[in-house]
Amino acid sequence: MSCLDFIPVRIATLMPSSHIGVDLYQAEADCEEFVLYRGGDYPLTAKDLERLRGRGVEHLYIARKSQAVYRNYLREIATASDGNEVPLGVRTQAVTEVVRQILQESFSEDDIDKTVNAASQLGTLTTEILTNDQFAVKDMLRVLHHDYATFTHSANVAFYCGMLATELGFSDEDVEDITAGGLLHDLGKLDVRDDLLRKPDRLTELEFREVRMHPTLGFKKLAHRDDLVEGQLMMTYQHHERLDGKGYPVGCTEDEIHPWAKICSVVDVYEALTSNRPYRKSLPRQKALDIMNREVGKAFEPELFRCWQSIIKQS
Repeated sequence: MSCLDFIPVRIATLMPSSHIGVDLYQAEADCEEFVLYRGGDYPLTAKDLERLRGRGVEHLYIARKSQAVYRNYLREIATASDGNEVPLGVRTQAVTEVVRQILQESFSEDDIDKTVNAASQLGTLTTEILTNDQFAVKDMLRVLHHDYATFTHSANVAFYCGMLATELGFSDEDVEDITAGGLLHDLGKLDVRDDLLRKPDRLTELEFREVRMHPTLGFKKLAHRDDLVEGQLMMTYQHHERLDGKGYPVGCTEDEIHPWAKICSVVDVYEALTSNRPYRKSLPRQKALDIMNREVGKAFEPELFRCWQSIIKQS
């Protein structure tokens, strides 16, 4: 079998003494060869995981055909009713993986009902993690993916929105809605040509206008629904607006922009700067904050940016 027949799974998602149900492999010779590490019927022990981490191993591999079984394993961990039996770090990792998987599936099917329902469920699931007394921002930042797929970006923005809303003192109910809104904020990009979103060169003025349509396209997809609140709709429609009126699609200013959209705006730009893009590599956290700091009061609400900056610097 070739490397295309295997997919990596993070060590951080594996629980000792739990039956994953799939064979685990180790990669050798730069992923040219895969050697069986542990059969699916034999659980890992805490010592096994400790030894792997001690050797600097972050991933094992499973056969691609076993991906559905692994997904079910992750979802069982992420939705475990007794959180005390699952370490928060493991559950955090599982939740981030599950959110990406479900969002990828719903985005690829372009099924709005499925996407909105998934966003609501995932918002609740994520909020349980974010509002846990033992939650640590550094653990969340450590496990996020940083590719430029729309579903990955949307997942990260949702986590960041929830983190910022929690720190700002929003109620758990609002954090759930804001997190779900983060998952939906870039829904309009599904109607933008993929070659534009992945273009490595500078966009032409005409191409840029097409990309800038995504807030309006996303809003039109969601505006008729009665299972979303105003703040979530405005996160989709206004996350590229600026306080100084130089944003889009309308050019709203100051109080014309919904508070939840202002939250989304801050973390959306931060996520974009700190993730890989077709036209550049990710920036270090501090560099991203320095760039954003120049726009405080012009693009970003000062209080929100200062709060986000504090979250990142303490992680």
